[in-house]
Amino acid sequence: MEKILDKNEVDLVIRNFRMEISGNYIEEATRKKTGYNILHLEKYPEEELRDKLENIRTKLFHHRKSRVPPHKDTKILTDWNGLMITALARGAIVFQEEEYLNAAEKAIHFILSNLGESHNRLLHRYKDGLSEIKGFLTDYAFLIWGLIELYEATFDLHYLKTAFALNEAQIEHFWDNKSGGFYFNADDSEELLTRPKDIYDGAIPSGNSIAMLNMLRLSYFTGDPELEELADIQNRVFSEKIKANPLAHTQFLVAIDFAIGPSYSIVIGGDSLAEDTKVLIDAINSAYVPNKVIIQRKTELNSPEIDEFSNFVQYFDKLNGKATAYICINKMCKPPTDDRNTILRYLNASWSTSS
Repeated sequence: MEKILDKNEVDLVIRNFRMEISGNYIEEATRKKTGYNILHLEKYPEEELRDKLENIRTKLFHHRKSRVPPHKDTKILTDWNGLMITALARGAIVFQEEEYLNAAEKAIHFILSNLGESHNRLLHRYKDGLSEIKGFLTDYAFLIWGLIELYEATFDLHYLKTAFALNEAQIEHFWDNKSGGFYFNADDSEELLTRPKDIYDGAIPSGNSIAMLNMLRLSYFTGDPELEELADIQNRVFSEKIKANPLAHTQFLVAIDFAIGPSYSIVIGGDSLAEDTKVLIDAINSAYVPNKVIIQRKTELNSPEIDEFSNFVQYFDKLNGKATAYICINKMCKPPTDDRNTILRYLNASWSTSS
């Protein structure tokens, strides 16, 4: 670094990235310093400092380009993209960031165009223009998760319909009809000695955990109890393993929490582009309420398409010409309201107040 940067720049890097002559990395087992440094910022720098650090980074990068670059893994995986799409769509809602939403939509269109097959089937990997390997449970579950989040970020019913179609294919080809739960590989995949059912939630959640949460959320969108019943079977199938080691199944516990409730189906009846509709949606999204689904019923249409898709929203219209929120807690609906404070009070339900 001293050969590339001038003394002031070296001092700036050492000071801001907490470098030490003896190294700042402590070996976990011995608790001794190893002589190596892990460069890290303790706080986000001010603009002037950011400009200086960017200039330093550019110098170091140009020098690094003269060497052989590290191998770049260029394959595109359906399941990992599903996780990314989920995060981007959720981030777009929380931070009101259009760039995140655009990236999520671009990614889902690529995956469905290049890794989607007929009959709502998925492939696992895309590389160098070639799509191959029949999709695994995580490919379906994670992509469905992303599609649900995209629907709630855009209220484009295409995403929700695609989520349901993929979920039906997932049940058809991965569900264990004898014991319950989802196998990791499909019934028409390469034949293995066994068909495992993974429920371990590590750095990446298990397919069964996400599939259970997806089915619960999808049942709340439509009012159809069948998916909720399958989720209940999953819970019973894996309950003993989860009870024995809850920390190894944290995402599954999230699904169980949704099943126990209070959980919400929220319908906004209002013109989709109207300001009063946006105000209600922003009020809902301002509260941290993970156990919910949000449906927009677009009242500017004579026959909103969502009416054919969900069996309980047909009469959730505007009241007195204003966008109106209908909040149902564990399938029991509160009086409709267009008041932000009332919405937030409804969304703060507990078991003592949700009835």
